[in-house]
Amino acid sequence: MTEALRVWLLIEAIGLAGAGLARVVLGRLPGGGLGFGKVLGLLLLTWLVWIGGSSTLIPYGWGSAAAWAALLCAAGLLAAVRRSDAVRAMARDRPSGWFASRRWRRLAARAPAEPDPVRRSLFWGAEAVFLVAFAAGALLVAFAPDVWGTETPMDMAFLSAANRASTFPPLDPWLAGADLNYYYVGHLAMAILVKLTAVAPDRGYNLAVATVLGLTASAVFTLAGTLWAAARGPRGAVGAGLAAVGLIVVLGDLDGARLLFAHGGPLATYPWFDASRVIPDAIDEFPWFSFLVGDLHAHWIALPFTVLALAFVMQVVLLGPARAPRRRAVAEAVVAAIAIGMLYAINAWSYPVAAGLLALGVAAWVRDPRSAPGQVEAVRWLLAVLALSILLVLPFYLGFDPAAHGLGAVRSLPGFGSWLGDMLLLYGSLLLPVALAFLGRLQAFPRPPRKALLAGLAAAGAAAVVLGLAGVLHIVLLAVALAIALQAVLATRIEPVQRAMWVLLAGGLGCLLLPEVLYVRDEFDGSALYRMNTVFKLGYQAWLLLGLGGVMAFAWRREWLPARGARRAAGGALAVVLAAAAVYPVAGTIGSRGGFPNAPTLDGLGWLRERAPGDVAAIAWLNAHAPAGSVLLESFGPDYSEFGHARMSTFTGLPAVLGWAGHELQWAHDAGTRPADVERMYRGSAAEARPLLRRYGVRYVVVGPIERTDYGDAGAAKWDALGRRVFDRAGTEVWDLAQAPGGGR
Repeated sequence: MTEALRVWLLIEAIGLAGAGLARVVLGRLPGGGLGFGKVLGLLLLTWLVWIGGSSTLIPYGWGSAAAWAALLCAAGLLAAVRRSDAVRAMARDRPSGWFASRRWRRLAARAPAEPDPVRRSLFWGAEAVFLVAFAAGALLVAFAPDVWGTETPMDMAFLSAANRASTFPPLDPWLAGADLNYYYVGHLAMAILVKLTAVAPDRGYNLAVATVLGLTASAVFTLAGTLWAAARGPRGAVGAGLAAVGLIVVLGDLDGARLLFAHGGPLATYPWFDASRVIPDAIDEFPWFSFLVGDLHAHWIALPFTVLALAFVMQVVLLGPARAPRRRAVAEAVVAAIAIGMLYAINAWSYPVAAGLLALGVAAWVRDPRSAPGQVEAVRWLLAVLALSILLVLPFYLGFDPAAHGLGAVRSLPGFGSWLGDMLLLYGSLLLPVALAFLGRLQAFPRPPRKALLAGLAAAGAAAVVLGLAGVLHIVLLAVALAIALQAVLATRIEPVQRAMWVLLAGGLGCLLLPEVLYVRDEFDGSALYRMNTVFKLGYQAWLLLGLGGVMAFAWRREWLPARGARRAAGGALAVVLAAAAVYPVAGTIGSRGGFPNAPTLDGLGWLRERAPGDVAAIAWLNAHAPAGSVLLESFGPDYSEFGHARMSTFTGLPAVLGWAGHELQWAHDAGTRPADVERMYRGSAAEARPLLRRYGVRYVVVGPIERTDYGDAGAAKWDALGRRVFDRAGTEVWDLAQAPGGGR
């Protein structure tokens, strides 16, 4: 797998540059933020490439991407050298005079006052976690390498279209004449890696899935270890980071264990996909499922970048906005704005969550007694960062037309028992640590208010049952839990690091509460699936936030569970729950790979090569010879077609007259008469086809096994009369209508 080695080396180079920059913008955190280097470096590289292409000033290509990467590496190296020089000068210089004293103070602002005891362990730990996760991910992907099925073609088409583009947004690969109306910038980040390493697109897609797994694992490790170090010092920080990776990235939901017992068959036929469909008429994924399914969806790509944004939020909660030195403070604010703002272009659902948590983090800092001299400045900093988060991503806002149209009130609610069962199956592995945090918070209340609170909750529950309002009992429960979390965030007599934990938990609870009350009106509005995406996208972020907050809660387990017997009981219960959650990553991995019957390979086109080898060769020819923007005519088929409709546009990024009509509808594009027009162009005479070909600007016509199945012989003689046959191999032919008719190749 030399391709995997090339991608890993590139990410290492980007990560080393990012680590130097992370020490500037996240250096106030324990560990200096070095473990975020890979995610930060890739984010900044993607933003530079994207903003250059969006402005059309610096078109995207291999040369410009390499130049931006070199500039990023130079900036990271400069930041690291300046930091090291400052440390050495601090040890050498003494403030013996006004000028020397002033210089010494300036150096002191750039250098840490004392060595960070957790910096090295978190940095090398993050490196090891990334390497293991990336290598394991690449190997497991190689046992299911086919880039087809589910919605994989959509993501492959996005990646191909991004690498075909010189300016942004890219052309829509499934609707000629339209721009891609989706949050595609995460796919661009993966496409940059593919372009710079010159990996074949289908193989690059598989490595991108493994890359997201590695970046997510290393970012989660770093943030959890950082927060643990802030709470308890360096001892245990690495263990906390590893625990967070296991809990958030690797373990599955408890429905995986239920499915195993219900299935009763061999693991090779385990119904692994069903674990993501616990809530009726909704989707409830978790990271390991996302990895196994292999779709390079926006919510999956956004995970490591969301963790990076959370690191900026946590830094504000713990230490407030940077105020001096001025250049460093400005750099921190600008990069924080990019980290949060780019989430809208990577996965639009992530932006309001991250922006809301940043606002909550600033509110928490304002309530901290240490913020008293600069509370107004903190609010101004928040407004400036939020404004920059829009301004620095403004080209995306101007070119994106969201398919959603407002909010609606949830029309029907599940019974409390059904809701509770679903929550336990989905989030059972996270709830015990979260419950520990609430136990500790209740203990912080004086005894009379605590008794009053518990009595009020019991009375509210009883009244809901008596009045027949049990259907909203779960909303009341979530609202009360959220209120307790927010009260802890805004409390003054609480450790800053505990306040950070409550910011995460409040965000997670809010993501669970909102879909029970409101939903985003999208193309599924009016159907049984009307809140599917709202439950899906917010629940996915709840998993991350509750997991991080839950791992933090263990830092105070001895204070909140002082009795040894209680700790042992809680530990035993947690062990049982985690064992149940560990069923899915084992059974689901084996089931999704069919028991590993084949040798591993990264070849994502093997499924097509077996059925239509000429199609694979035609894809390679088009990638090598077709100019960007050339319109394809290929067979149009139903959504989720089993065999290869829209395969040329998917793997080349060249826009087809029509690909998947259903997805285009979700992207606010109406296919109109295109399905019928595609058929008329293939089945009709040259006279009938010519005006339609001209209308859609078709340059290349593909006739392969699928076209012959759908449209008979697809009129080969007609295409010879309209253009020149430029490709003919193994039953697949391609005509170039821009060349004079006659001849062949």
